[in-house]
Amino acid sequence: MKLVIPVVSLETGGTRFIYQLANEMVDKGHSVEIVLPENASVAWPLRAQVTRVKELTPYTIPPADFILPNFYPTVFPAWESKKGRVVRLSLGYEPLWVEDKEKALASYLIDAPIIAISQWHRQLIFQGTGRNSTVIHGGVDSTVFHPYPKKSLSTGRLSIVYILRSKEHGYTWKGIEDFWEACQNLAQLVPAFDVQVVAPEGANYQAPLPYEIVKAHSDSEMARFYAQADIFASTSYFESFSMPPLEAMACGTAVVTTDNGGNRDYTKNGENCLLVPPSDIQQLTLVLAHLLSQEKERNRLALAGLQFAQPWTWRHSADKLEALLYQLART
Repeated sequence: MKLVIPVVSLETGGTRFIYQLANEMVDKGHSVEIVLPENASVAWPLRAQVTRVKELTPYTIPPADFILPNFYPTVFPAWESKKGRVVRLSLGYEPLWVEDKEKALASYLIDAPIIAISQWHRQLIFQGTGRNSTVIHGGVDSTVFHPYPKKSLSTGRLSIVYILRSKEHGYTWKGIEDFWEACQNLAQLVPAFDVQVVAPEGANYQAPLPYEIVKAHSDSEMARFYAQADIFASTSYFESFSMPPLEAMACGTAVVTTDNGGNRDYTKNGENCLLVPPSDIQQLTLVLAHLLSQEKERNRLALAGLQFAQPWTWRHSADKLEALLYQLART
């Protein structure tokens, strides 16, 4: 079948869903065309056809069996083009966080099926619109995200890694201050540990303790970042799915994460990770201290997370998308 996916851009973050699903659908034998503005960023290695247009309008959308708009500004050009059946792919329920809430809400009220990326995300859409949706989870590429030797084996110092996305770049829900406060408290409980961060937007945070910025511009570099660490921490208040903790699990690293909603489909507290409530700095501190001081528990969680992540493949996600589209084609 022919799929057209209009996008505003393909930068890092949630657009990984589009890139991974597009590539997997190409590998399954479908024709996939990504349509985006001529100056838009593309951060991912696409195997799908890429078509650049001056702007996304009904006239610049190519014909297809299915058109999968995602971020709300792409929905209306797709819908008005009448060039294929529209399926609304939601990577996040935009009325909760964009300025143009009315237009964002309207993008869910057209007569098109909706795809959500977690059960929590599906519930948000239902509460906001009264409309149901089909859940297609994200995945992880275990040929890239897999274990490497821990850096602490050679240095003798345990390390915590973190993805630094600052408020100055619009990431107000990532809980960055909570992470640094917990690390500051942690330094009073655990004598020696290292903190390393990846800063995708180049943020340089004035932290209360030393940390190292690691450059990771590719998936393989990101995998090494996760894998060489002893603990990966995530402090978001909410996420539609939250891929980094799953990627860290696949890299054999113990995960500490907030219960951000979107990760509930794959996080099992005490089984494959340790969960803490968002903004609970005291509990975050204690959990990190526990894992830093308990090697056996840290290794147990890391192994359980690694085993749990194996079935969460992007091919499985593409299989579910393909099945949904074939079902829609029959109706």
